[in-house]
Amino acid sequence: MLPYWPGGSTGNGFVTCQALWSVNESVNAGFESPADLQEKLTGAVTKILKGQIPASRFEKCFALFVLAQSASNDEFRSESQELYLHRNEGSDEDRALLAIGLHRQNIMSRERQQLLREIDVPIKERAFNPATFTSMTRAEAMRAFAFDVVSPPTWTKQRKQQARERMAKLLDTAGSLSTQENLWLLLAFRSMLGAETAPTLSNATEPRGVLSRNGRAIAWPDSKIEKVLAIKGLNQGALTFLLQAEYSTKEVDTDRVDRGFRIERVVKNLTDSSRVGTSEAPLKLGDQLLITYRLNTRKLQNFVALEDALPAGLEVVNPNLALVGKFFQLPPPDPQDRLLGLSYSEMRDRSALLYFDTVDPGSGTYSILARATAAGTFRWPATQVAPMYDSRFSGLSPSSLCVISAD
Repeated sequence: MLPYWPGGSTGNGFVTCQALWSVNESVNAGFESPADLQEKLTGAVTKILKGQIPASRFEKCFALFVLAQSASNDEFRSESQELYLHRNEGSDEDRALLAIGLHRQNIMSRERQQLLREIDVPIKERAFNPATFTSMTRAEAMRAFAFDVVSPPTWTKQRKQQARERMAKLLDTAGSLSTQENLWLLLAFRSMLGAETAPTLSNATEPRGVLSRNGRAIAWPDSKIEKVLAIKGLNQGALTFLLQAEYSTKEVDTDRVDRGFRIERVVKNLTDSSRVGTSEAPLKLGDQLLITYRLNTRKLQNFVALEDALPAGLEVVNPNLALVGKFFQLPPPDPQDRLLGLSYSEMRDRSALLYFDTVDPGSGTYSILARATAAGTFRWPATQVAPMYDSRFSGLSPSSLCVISAD
């Protein structure tokens, strides 16, 4: 099985199923996958479904959902029956995935209807589960997707329209949703739009846009926001549009922002503690700096990403590299600090990206080593921290200046 993080040694059933699904979709879209990748992933996901690899009930239902898209009708009948008989041990998401898996195999029609009846209830509140990545929004999207795919007699035009309006409303907040929530909302919404045909657009517009392959969508990328976007030559019928914009302010300083996370960036000069990087006490070329990130949160957080874009005059030194480790070594941590358990890192010359599977309530720290490599006055952007699958929380440290002297 594939691990969650590159280079990891522990396989993750959810990641493996998601990877096979992605590869299958890319192959179906005409892309080439690496040699044997699809076959190896299919073998691993099949073992998950058949119980040959330890897996949760959700992972088995997810495996069936993925495999049923390309497998023969009766290949997984016995596994499907076993999952159905033990459905009470799973969640509403398990039942939704199982119903779709049965439908795509064209088996167990009555059981499909029963599964949908059992999940046709108000969605229960739930906390984020790092094992299954579940949430209330994803569960609602999975349920709507299952109903639209299976289309039971109770799935009337009125109910479908209500579900479609609900999915559209949730998608309006896509910027504050996780990748999993966005994925399943889009699947449900696309499924409901599948039978509809949008009008073909004219490519003779002014200014000219980029037309989609089926001719039913057109885009005008890289348009300047200060100019009025007036499109001539579009169809006269009703159209929908999506506007995405990027902007920057003239403010160069960033204030602290705490949204369930508080992050502090503390810099200690290991070469000479009196040089702190200000104009009065600048750093010198070659100075070794210990950069400590202190995180504080009131609740347990999972899959937390921290990104710090270092100023141009600093360079990250990765002590895990054998060659660098011969010359640099991180000093031992303060015994009063709770060291965060690093799960994965990307140490680049100009930035540090740190990932933590778990951040417990309270205060925790993690440190990296950097050195001064160029003289000048540089702006140090704010350090960012946020859970990867829960956009309700985030934090920014204040930005700062970093002065490095060549003398």
